[in-house]
Amino acid sequence: MDFSRTRISFNRNLASYSKVRQVIGYLIRDRRLFHAKVSPGAYINLGCGPNIMSSFVNVDYQWLPGLDICCDMTRGIPIGDGFAGGIYSEHCLEHLTLEQCRFVLRECHRILSPKATFRVVVPDLQIYARAYVKHLDGQPITLPNEYFVNRTGVSHIVALFNELFLGSGHRFIHDYESLSSLLREAGFTDVRSCSFGAGSDARLLIDTVGRASESQYVEATKG
Repeated sequence: MDFSRTRISFNRNLASYSKVRQVIGYLIRDRRLFHAKVSPGAYINLGCGPNIMSSFVNVDYQWLPGLDICCDMTRGIPIGDGFAGGIYSEHCLEHLTLEQCRFVLRECHRILSPKATFRVVVPDLQIYARAYVKHLDGQPITLPNEYFVNRTGVSHIVALFNELFLGSGHRFIHDYESLSSLLREAGFTDVRSCSFGAGSDARLLIDTVGRASESQYVEATKG
């Protein structure tokens, strides 16, 4: 066994150890005492993961240095009604079950200020479904995720669902129809399909380049 990976180095920041981050997250999660103050009009980076943005209030389940709010969003987003000037969420909602997603979208609607924008980025089922149909029609296909490049036919569909639902902690995969329906159900209006780097609020255009080929981009307004 290689113990070099588990040795503690005095030259390394303790917060860089995953076990330390997990313990800190366990201790402070959902405890408002440790939440950053959110001012009216703040922009929210929901489910930010390691993509922490200094100009946003960064919210995630897992604690990392620089995170503003460590919480389980399926129990509620600890931000006041109408406080958010905009919300950005990239590759987060697919980690929730359908019912959890419904609840979180209602929470997003609650915290968003009127006429403000919610920008959602999730893996796009349609991309993979279209690739599969093209394969059935005998056409060459190009898949956006390297994990599936050397697979063909039904094997790439099986691999897709194994990866999405088993390997990455994913619980659901959306297409535009399902996501737009959930957003309207949550109370959002003017739900629209967008593209990488394009949208109605310039401050929300912080899309990750490496995810563009496998993602769908949807914006919705709180009416």
